[in-house]
Amino acid sequence: MKIVRRIVRVVLTSILVLFAGLLVYANWRKPSLGERIYMENPTQIVVLQFPESYTQYDSVRLTAFWQSAPGVSASYIGLASRTLCITIDPRKTSRAAILQQAQNFDQQLAERQPVGNRAECPVDLTGFQRLMYTLNIRK
Repeated sequence: MKIVRRIVRVVLTSILVLFAGLLVYANWRKPSLGERIYMENPTQIVVLQFPESYTQYDSVRLTAFWQSAPGVSASYIGLASRTLCITIDPRKTSRAAILQQAQNFDQQLAERQPVGNRAECPVDLTGFQRLMYTLNIRK
């Protein structure tokens, strides 16, 4: 019985020390403005490519369409680069739903492939970073 108590005590002490270490590490620095904004209101960006034949009139139609779409918080059209950037709230809509709406609006709209092999903004935070933000009392 003494051995079981000792093992339980060591395990509980180890868990407590680990949690205290995580708490200290999480509060070592104040979260950046970007982390606070992302954690409070996570967003995703969908980038679409449209054909060269689009005109200023087409861009006005696109803007009006995406402003009324549910879950879309902003949209930006770059006529020179032929791209449409849509900022969405993943709690209200999904990337697949946005791509489906784009196809329903115009079959020529296609998702733009990443320019390079680097991560593009915004980068989703890992589970560890989310845990550290949750444990941070300086936010």
